[in-house]
Amino acid sequence: MALSDLAVRKAKATGKAYTLYDLDGLSLAVASGGGKAWHFRYQWFGRQRQMSLGSYPEVSLRDARTLRDEARALLAREINPHVNRKQKRLAAKLNGENTFKAVFLKWLAHRGLSCDEGRQTSQSLIPRIFANDVLPPVHLRSQTNGSARGHRQHRAPHGAFSSRKGPDLVQPVVPLCPGGRAQP
Repeated sequence: MALSDLAVRKAKATGKAYTLYDLDGLSLAVASGGGKAWHFRYQWFGRQRQMSLGSYPEVSLRDARTLRDEARALLAREINPHVNRKQKRLAAKLNGENTFKAVFLKWLAHRGLSCDEGRQTSQSLIPRIFANDVLPPVHLRSQTNGSARGHRQHRAPHGAFSSRKGPDLVQPVVPLCPGGRAQP
């Protein structure tokens, strides 16, 4: 029999853990302390598997059923839903860790272990130079997906692309071919 929202709300701690079952492998596990967690049970290569879908107040009955249906759709395509969720989380974590800025900050922290702190030391100059000259152009270039056709422009660092110097100097971002030459 399918669970109702009222039955889920009325599930209270009894001193022992118990489970309320819904349809198609969805269940609500009620812990002895009163915590409620959604679980999805499924078969993977003949073995019983279980994955958590979240806790009750944060994940409603409707949301748990939606998550169960998504997991069942993955199973229909012969994809393990638990492994798929782990891969998505890992990919999201790696996307945030492998940006140019994140790698630069890790390198700077590592370099700081062997350098002296001070006003005119390389340890204090490098972050300033990168913040002014390197990181903004990389950010703008990622917005245009490496294309100069978007006509996006950025300020040249310290007049590096012209003999004229000044803060109002604007130059287009020129993407490079794999050989290091500018694209035609």
